[in-house]
Amino acid sequence: MWLLNTITLKLEEFCDNDIPPYAILSHTWDVPSQEVTFVEMQGLRETITNKPGFAKITNFCRLASQKGYEYGWVDTCCIDKRNSADLSEAINSMYRYYYDSGDCLVYLSDTKPMADWGSLSIAKLDDALRPCRWFTRGWTLQELLAPGTRSFFDATWQPITNRHLVSVISNITKIGDACLLFRDNISEVSISERMGWASERHTTRSEDITYSLMGIFNICMPILYGEGGKKAFRRLQKEIMHVSFDQSLFVWKEDVSSSGFLASSPAAFACSPTLGLWAPRNLAPFYMTNVGLSVRLTIVEILVEDRTWVPKNVLEIHDSEDDEEKVQMAIIGCDILNSDNRWVLLALYVQPVPGGSFVINGKLSRAYRRVASHTWTAVPTGALFQRSGPSRSTDVLILEDEHYDLVRRASREHDHRTWNRFGVSLPPILRLDLEAKSEPSQT
Repeated sequence: MWLLNTITLKLEEFCDNDIPPYAILSHTWDVPSQEVTFVEMQGLRETITNKPGFAKITNFCRLASQKGYEYGWVDTCCIDKRNSADLSEAINSMYRYYYDSGDCLVYLSDTKPMADWGSLSIAKLDDALRPCRWFTRGWTLQELLAPGTRSFFDATWQPITNRHLVSVISNITKIGDACLLFRDNISEVSISERMGWASERHTTRSEDITYSLMGIFNICMPILYGEGGKKAFRRLQKEIMHVSFDQSLFVWKEDVSSSGFLASSPAAFACSPTLGLWAPRNLAPFYMTNVGLSVRLTIVEILVEDRTWVPKNVLEIHDSEDDEEKVQMAIIGCDILNSDNRWVLLALYVQPVPGGSFVINGKLSRAYRRVASHTWTAVPTGALFQRSGPSRSTDVLILEDEHYDLVRRASREHDHRTWNRFGVSLPPILRLDLEAKSEPSQT
């Protein structure tokens, strides 16, 4: 780990077991070309003294030294971004860097200076801080959550101290006071709610919104710039499955007609509801296979008496399908507070995939796709008990897009072979479709 000497402003390298106490800077990159890099910090000082980024570093080091820290860490100049291995290590370690710091100095460069921050009412303090870019950037979320101690500063490096500060930050970020005051409470918050904290944040590179969340979920994974934001976020969700029973991971909304159970970005969790998680002993392990998400769910048919509370657009899909493809409800392993402030079951809507059945762990599992992905339903109390038979959990497969395409192609190819076996020509349209999909890729 590279640290900046707060007196000499020189970079020094330390092994993990020999890292001294240090302060750390949290800030936003205003103009990237005006920030000071690792290489520039080790070069001629005269070439960078006029950069605004250098003034930011010197002010940080001055304050850190006043607080008694001989060393400090700044992301612009303490990571050698020329080296992909060093960059990957730093990104995977970022949450720990902030967690292990003695004090995090938060510099809000776009705040207007106030004569007396402490005298502001909660409303005026909110008005002053809410427009800050710091509350909209992806990386600053973990920089808010991880440190044990935080000190906020305005554009002139004057401290922002106010008894309402925690409440205002909670209002802006939608993060509860308990997590802002006691960082170890974060692990007790549902995955869906934690994802929701990042739903309105942005990063310059699409993959970074995912990479900035890894520490919040205690995940390490390879950094693959170029894979795209959606693939990176799917990888994160798969990694979370390896270490969590929390099915709130599946509680999100996107405006797509059909999907799997994995969201495409944190933005899908913007409307995360208040959830109560089921105890792990009441849940079976779930994991991603090469033919879809294997998960144990209670799948329930939509009955006539359910039509009073099932959304109209879901009923339209349900009524337009054949009996074997009717929309059904999948009960997720978490409860939701309904409009009467009572805990009830939460259901997503799924539809059976024609020809989609696979043997998983020796059992035949039916394949489904999520439909009406823009909604979920709080199941009315007692609705499941109105059914004539018991509602039982069953092992099913939820197909993601790539799995769905694979199943449809396999089903068509099976039909193709069946038709040929009986000496029947394949219809021209279907034959052309199969031939186009089976062509080898050009390299």
